[in-house]
Amino acid sequence: MAENNTLNTPEISPEEEAKLQKMASRRTGFKKHLAFFVLLNTFLWVVWFFLFRDSSENTFLMAILFVLIVWILIISFHYLIVYKWTMSYKEKELTSLKKMRLRQLQEIEKLKAEMLQKEDTTSDDGQDGETSTDENTKNESFFQRNIID
Repeated sequence: MAENNTLNTPEISPEEEAKLQKMASRRTGFKKHLAFFVLLNTFLWVVWFFLFRDSSENTFLMAILFVLIVWILIISFHYLIVYKWTMSYKEKELTSLKKMRLRQLQEIEKLKAEMLQKEDTTSDDGQDGETSTDENTKNESFFQRNIID
């Protein structure tokens, strides 16, 4: 009897699968870049050590140092792009807007609860409920105009 491994693993949507494929591709690209960097720079230093170390002219040494420094900067940015800056600016903005909208909705609910509490205390004082309902409607429309939109 064959085992079904799909029962134990969660479903991944096609969009998520494509995102993971892209992330894996970027990470393997970075690892290849890093390996090539290490191999080539090791080769350049070995060449310098055996051929140019005793030379009075240090042009080859300066060239190696220049390549090394520039390439370290490039590899650092490549690392940051692949491993640290994974969210696009659009995704960051969308997340920020969702958080802001959630805070607005929570504030509206809090204000509605305060208005209901205030309405309960005013109706207990003997005022008619119609006046407070009109005020409640005015307040809700004010919140909808100024906070929601």
